[in-house]
Amino acid sequence: MSSRKPTVLDVAKLAQVGASTVSRCLRGGPYVSEDVRQRIMDAVHALGYEPNEVARSLRGGRTKSIGVVFPQIANPYFSRCVQEIELEATRQGLSVILLTHQEDPERQSKQLAVLRRSRADGVILTAAPDSDMERLRHELGSMPVVALDRPLWQDADVVMLRHVEAAQLATRHLLEHGIHEIACVTASPSIYSFQERIQGYEQAMQKAGEKSTVIAAADYGALQTAVRKALTRKPKLRALFALSSMATVSAMKAIREVQADHARDVAVIGFDDVDLASLVQPAITVVVQPTDLMARESVRLLVKRISADHSLPVQRVQLEAELLLRNSCGCP
Repeated sequence: MSSRKPTVLDVAKLAQVGASTVSRCLRGGPYVSEDVRQRIMDAVHALGYEPNEVARSLRGGRTKSIGVVFPQIANPYFSRCVQEIELEATRQGLSVILLTHQEDPERQSKQLAVLRRSRADGVILTAAPDSDMERLRHELGSMPVVALDRPLWQDADVVMLRHVEAAQLATRHLLEHGIHEIACVTASPSIYSFQERIQGYEQAMQKAGEKSTVIAAADYGALQTAVRKALTRKPKLRALFALSSMATVSAMKAIREVQADHARDVAVIGFDDVDLASLVQPAITVVVQPTDLMARESVRLLVKRISADHSLPVQRVQLEAELLLRNSCGCP
């Protein structure tokens, strides 16, 4: 039995395409149909073909790896994004280098340095709040970048939710239930996505002629305390709109603490459909982001940017949220 390793020519022969098409497909290049791409990947797997990545990177400057730099992965939203990014990256023939910055710009700088040393082909980045954008541009250099959830600068590609509209959707729903005393609940209010959601909430309240109340804190433990105090001091407060899944947990804990001392019903709308939302009673109405689609689109867009370089116009992908109705908002 021959011990010769399979080559690009062997893959091309089995897939019934040219060697250049195989090379273009494995680079994630354009102009390869889905049918042809599938035949090539089937041939790669059947033959056990492994590209010489070191030689390829020396020839073409590509390592077939991308970086993902997120705030953290303990947050259910980001852990879900990581899962979908890895699945899509694998479909694209890419490996993923996952790093976190814990919302710290200095740690973010160190993680980007790791990616430069690793010669990653590009990066999907959710930037830390208060990042110096000029410094960030310098740290990224020529590395292609796609911003996820939080935009960077005007000519940077981004995949994000329509945050303002999502918050308006939730706030209007509570108002339509005849609830007027609604507070918006968040930790880390300086984060871009939360700022946008606060804006959407305030716009909806202003349009309805109602007063806005924003309950914010530096972290989720402090947020729980702040919500409990607000519910105690403001007996007319009848609803909470939490801007993240973790803020929803803080809000629900605070409500239960208050209900132990005072018989009060408080409506709740949360963000992101995590397991907790459907398991507690009453089940929580939530704003649902198309998280899986956002993650996949960020990989696809990065692959296009790596292949097309500056010839591709700036891409801004903004996706809509939906409201998943359960019982916590007053719906039967």
